[in-house]
Amino acid sequence: MVDFGSVSSIEAEAVGVPGQRTFRLRLRSGERTASLWLEKEQLQALALALMRLLVRLGRTEEFPSQPEAGPPPAEAGSGQAPSAGSGQAPSAEAALSALPPFPEQPSLDIKVGRLGLGYDQARENVVLFAYDIEEEGEEAEAALACRASLQQCHDLIAMIEAVVAAGRPLCRLCLCPIDPEGHVCARSNGHRPKRDLEMLR
Repeated sequence: MVDFGSVSSIEAEAVGVPGQRTFRLRLRSGERTASLWLEKEQLQALALALMRLLVRLGRTEEFPSQPEAGPPPAEAGSGQAPSAGSGQAPSAEAALSALPPFPEQPSLDIKVGRLGLGYDQARENVVLFAYDIEEEGEEAEAALACRASLQQCHDLIAMIEAVVAAGRPLCRLCLCPIDPEGHVCARSNGHRPKRDLEMLR
């Protein structure tokens, strides 16, 4: 198991166009970096688990809430985005459009099968365990372990929510994702007049 210790940043990112996106966590610890590749459902489950942990600890109100409208996002790759742990909750625009540069070949690259969470009460740190998808069984050793502050976890939840929300919009009739090239609605059989759709908005 690789022990990353306390991370200097932990960020959520989606790679690719809506409908064909892959998701990952980007970790930094000193000079080391790691990419943890996840399914969208795993990313959502992580955000939910972190939120439940913060609620159970009674440590949610002390953190700044995500602003309704943040400053204009910096250009992608400019390094100006507030990453998790910067003390400033990232806006959706910052989380999606202005993540700082990340190595194309990180120190560690893991396709995650499952995640585990722990809490170190003495240090007030959340411990994240990542298990390689190729390592099956409950007795398998984690491929990576790292520590994140409660503030970093709070910021990460906001980033995950922004990343997930930036996916394909849902059809108002069948609730299925709408692809960029178009959508054939199962409920309308693809033939509902546009004026009828306008009335549903």
